[in-house]
Amino acid sequence: GEEHRITMGDYYINSIERIDKENKRIYFLASGREKGRNPYYQHLYSISFNGEDLKLLSGEDCNHNISISPDGSYFVDNYSTVNQETTTVLRDLDSGEILAELGRADISQLAGWKAPEIFFALARDGLTTIYGALWKPINFDPGKKYPIIELSYTGPHTHLFPTEFSRAFMLQSYAELGFGALVVDGLGSSGRSKEVHNWSYKNLGGGLEDHVGAIRQLAGKYPWLDTTRVGIFGHSAGGYDAAHALLAYPEFYKVAVASSADHDHRMEKAWWPEMYMGWPVDSAYHLQSNITMAPNLKGKLLITHGGIDDNVNPSATFKLAEALIKADKQFDMLILPSQRHGYGGQHQRYFTKLRWNYFVEHLRGIEPIWDFKWEK
Repeated sequence: GEEHRITMGDYYINSIERIDKENKRIYFLASGREKGRNPYYQHLYSISFNGEDLKLLSGEDCNHNISISPDGSYFVDNYSTVNQETTTVLRDLDSGEILAELGRADISQLAGWKAPEIFFALARDGLTTIYGALWKPINFDPGKKYPIIELSYTGPHTHLFPTEFSRAFMLQSYAELGFGALVVDGLGSSGRSKEVHNWSYKNLGGGLEDHVGAIRQLAGKYPWLDTTRVGIFGHSAGGYDAAHALLAYPEFYKVAVASSADHDHRMEKAWWPEMYMGWPVDSAYHLQSNITMAPNLKGKLLITHGGIDDNVNPSATFKLAEALIKADKQFDMLILPSQRHGYGGQHQRYFTKLRWNYFVEHLRGIEPIWDFKWEK
């Protein structure tokens, strides 16, 4: 069959939700079309097969998660942001008109809690606005200096900016331990334009330059953030980020916890790095490897892995450990012998507590607590 373009414009199509062959309309989620809005927020649209009569069906300046009724008459719309609680409505699929409010999240019992703040920074190209979120402790005191903890996952097949209220507590526990906790997406992460995504090609370690820049810009606005004490953690590709941050920016990042990480993309399953790093293997793989950068280590590093991980092989962590030993670098390592790529149950609690304590001890410089009871 002949192909023709249906949508026009520089916005991002997230998914096709319904194709109505009878009325020749396509219903799809897209982000970045509405000017002046956060480019990660998705909205529902409909358009005719010939590319005419584009309709916005969920108008609120929020992220919209939708579910269309089987008969195609209605859709349920959960809309929220990371600092605006979820509203659930029933809407007419043809017009987007709200027919009934089905529910609204009640946060009245979260006494003293403040939702994270959305912040903006300028990327390294000097042109692109990048987005992040910042959590503060409930007992926040602007007169104090707070070390910084970042959660990273540059992907680049995803992004970390929290678009909805279900992510509002993502880093609250780290903030409560006495930190400014944040996430930010640099150039190369997904969910925006091809132009932004292209920055990751052959450059999986490169996005962290924007993270450093964003944290510095944020600290310029908020003097209570202490850029002399910055920590980072992440899992899987985020674990690569965490160790890479310490090795590529040793004067900036001081403490890292890297769990189940693909420290060298030459040791990864073929389909993931080759999609972003290309084939054949070239010097880019070597230059971005945490293993080849091991002699750069200055800060405190904890590396962990599940002993039977069949997604990211534990040998990546072992090879990094071997390289650190050869470079005569101090580091910490934990192997969870029975765990796969994700850690479950008691192992997850054990690791979470260890990760909290690692930052409390090495970034705040105080004695952490090991013996406490978990709430059920």
